[in-house]
Amino acid sequence: MGELAIRDLDFEAATRLDATPELRLVGSADTAIVKQLAALIEELHGRLVSAGVRDIVVDIRSLEFMNASCFNVLVNWLGLIHELEPHQRYRLHFTTNHSIPWQRRSLHTLSCFATDLVVVEG
Repeated sequence: MGELAIRDLDFEAATRLDATPELRLVGSADTAIVKQLAALIEELHGRLVSAGVRDIVVDIRSLEFMNASCFNVLVNWLGLIHELEPHQRYRLHFTTNHSIPWQRRSLHTLSCFATDLVVVEG
């Protein structure tokens, strides 16, 4: 599977789609990249389903800020996963930076929203 990426002045998203798939988000995710992020997630979702992936690491340790619109992209991603047949669903394993307050609050909420699909580490 080819890699997907977004590179903006203040934000970067990159995938690694090998034996341990990973999405790494870095910088500041704001309204300037919300459409690009949504498109990347949709493309990534399709590839993960086609490959029969069971888990993906979402590394946000270096994501300093994420506005509500971009966070909603993650919520929508969970919706896409939930719409799949149970045997096709995969889990999102978030690796976080506990020193960034928004990550603690928001990811805790996300994990409560989808206990079977979200794992938060860090």
